[in-house]
Amino acid sequence: MDMDEKYCLIHCGGIALTIPVSNVLRVEPEPQIYPLPRMRASMTGVFRFEKEWVPVLHLEKIISNQDFRQDVCCVERKYVLVCATELGYIGLPCDSAVRILNVYGDCIADCEAPLIPGCTQEMIYRNERYPILDIDRLLPHCP
Repeated sequence: MDMDEKYCLIHCGGIALTIPVSNVLRVEPEPQIYPLPRMRASMTGVFRFEKEWVPVLHLEKIISNQDFRQDVCCVERKYVLVCATELGYIGLPCDSAVRILNVYGDCIADCEAPLIPGCTQEMIYRNERYPILDIDRLLPHCP
């Protein structure tokens, strides 16, 4: 990770997360998401983005936390972040994209208790710890 990279602070199902801005191509407001039969449990459906069908993560199947509110994020789908991964585009549903933060090397720490599979680092901002969502590490853990 770059020592002074920018991160997007987002809320997904009532949980605050960060994601490197370099991974986010666009924020799509309320896209039409189409469920597909036999889709992986970790995906909620697909939506159209620049002539491609992009799968959308089904976060409550991935984040095993009792504080995760399915009704807020995964049903309403106020926004979907279109993210670039090693495997192609992936959609990340969120209820809000709060702000862009400049982060310096001393603001990154190892996770004390990982909330998200495959995510091992947190960002410390104003004395709060936020998991850094590493989608490339997350995808192999998706059911």
